[in-house]
Amino acid sequence: MTLKQYLPGFVRQYGRRVRQTLRQCVRAIVPVQVNELLPASGCRASVELLKPIAIVEKGDFFICPVRVRNLGDRIWSSHGRHPVMVIARWLTSRKQPLAIELARSPLPVHVGPGEEVIVHARVPAPESLGHYLVEFDLLQEPALDFREYGSAVALMDCQVTGRVTDDIDYHKAYATADLNRDYWTVVGPSTREEYDRLSKVKLQHLIELGLTPDSRLLDVGCGTGLLTNAVEPYLSANGLYFGTDLGKEAIEHCKHRFTRPNFHFAQNEMTRIPITDQQFDMICYYSVFTHTYPDETALLLAESKRLLAPNGAIFADVFTSPLVDRYSGNRGAVEVNEEHLMRLIALVGLKAELVMAGKWQQYGERKFYRFTHA
Repeated sequence: MTLKQYLPGFVRQYGRRVRQTLRQCVRAIVPVQVNELLPASGCRASVELLKPIAIVEKGDFFICPVRVRNLGDRIWSSHGRHPVMVIARWLTSRKQPLAIELARSPLPVHVGPGEEVIVHARVPAPESLGHYLVEFDLLQEPALDFREYGSAVALMDCQVTGRVTDDIDYHKAYATADLNRDYWTVVGPSTREEYDRLSKVKLQHLIELGLTPDSRLLDVGCGTGLLTNAVEPYLSANGLYFGTDLGKEAIEHCKHRFTRPNFHFAQNEMTRIPITDQQFDMICYYSVFTHTYPDETALLLAESKRLLAPNGAIFADVFTSPLVDRYSGNRGAVEVNEEHLMRLIALVGLKAELVMAGKWQQYGERKFYRFTHA
């Protein structure tokens, strides 16, 4: 085949693509100005997600390529007094709107009737963990929403989870800490004074729930003895304290620091408590279920029920969120769906009583429960 015979086919195959690329370059250099609000006939579009995102860390952002096609009779442009742009709107998994600012992404070129363009939408994730829907739509500033004129939108499922940098390896944390010099930072407080203050606050919670000097107390997740610090002078010789923790270094620290004969310590596993011959009037989980996944929480509660005296009580706090279908997060912080948690607790054979609650991030709460035999 000669060059003269080859060229017509080459031009047919690639000429259209070259012309389209040239048109886009010209449009980027000389953009169309949109200075009037579009009529309803100009607000018709199709929106298609090319690469849906399944999971993103809180506070991070992701790039989602979106193909939009102009099905109307007017030109769209991101330039002028009333620009048109792609927006991303965060909804709950039940399509309820949330008070989260819209993410706006401009059109790279103006789009005429019948034409399409791919927009690489930049979407910041919220700070609250949860299972969300992200709705992609077109908007003409200041507030002309294309969906209100029957334009199709695109929905994407997205789970917002904890930052990888917030995850916790408890064994590594204890193994690398110098507990003889600093035993408070590894369990949260930044100073020894804050450690001592929180110690007294936790004891007061338990006293209000019925702890007496003669009580038998099991402290799961005792750490370096934050609660033990206040309980040691409070319990009488008739009382009993037993502390367990995942970290063997923490347990060894407590054994050397708290030496009363009725104070005992042992290393537990993630879902098993190594006690077989004792019952307790009170079992507490301070900042434990905020770091365990729901199935682990249920198994620990089943272990606690086995060790709980007939009239005893379990005290624990959890992070709950209405935006979470089951749970979200990592060891740094786990948020759970409260209804899902209550179903697990009922299966264990316990009943729950809400003792107090406080704000946790934008939509979540930190809730303190008292669990007793059902």
